Amino acid sequence: MINTLLEIWNKILLSNLFNFVLMLFLLGWIINKFDIAGALEKGRKSIEDKINNSKKEHEDALKNLYETQEKGIEVDKEILDIIDKSAKNAVIVGEKLVEDAQKQSENFSKSTQKAIETNTEKLRLNLTNETAQTAINMAKNHIEKLLKEDRNLHIRYINESIEALKGIDL
Repeated sequence: MINTLLEIWNKILLSNLFNFVLMLFLLGWIINKFDIAGALEKGRKSIEDKINNSKKEHEDALKNLYETQEKGIEVDKEILDIIDKSAKNAVIVGEKLVEDAQKQSENFSKSTQKAIETNTEKLRLNLTNETAQTAINMAKNHIEKLLKEDRNLHIRYINESIEALKGIDL
C-alpha cells in the first residue's frame, strides 16, 4: 500500500512538474507574442512621466503661491502708504480749515470792531459829548457783556465758516 501511495505521489509530482514546465513555455510564448515587457515598460514610462509632470506642476504652483504672497505683501505696503498719506492730507486739510476759520474770525472781529467804531463816531457827532460818551460806554459794555456771557457767538461764527469751507473741494 505504501508503494502504491508512493507511485501515486510520484505521478502527481511528475504531472505537476510537466504542467509547470508547460505553463512556463506557454507564458514565455505569450510574453513574446504580445510584447508584454514593452507594454509594461510603456506603462512604467507613462507613470514616470506623470510623476515628473506632477512634480513640475507642484513646483509651478508653489512658485505662483510665493509670487502671490509677495504681491499681497506689496499690496499691504501700498495700502499702508495710502493710509499714511491720507492721514497726512487730513491733518493738512484740518490745519488749513482751522487757519481759515481763524482768519475769518479775525476778519469778522475787525469788521465788527470797525462797525462799532463807525457807529460810535456817528453817535458822538449827533449827540452831545456827555450823552454820546454815556451811550458809547453803554453800548460797549453791552457788547462785551454779550460776548462774555455767550462765548458761543464766536464759536457759532467759526462753525458757520467751517461749514462753508466743507463745500470747497481741495
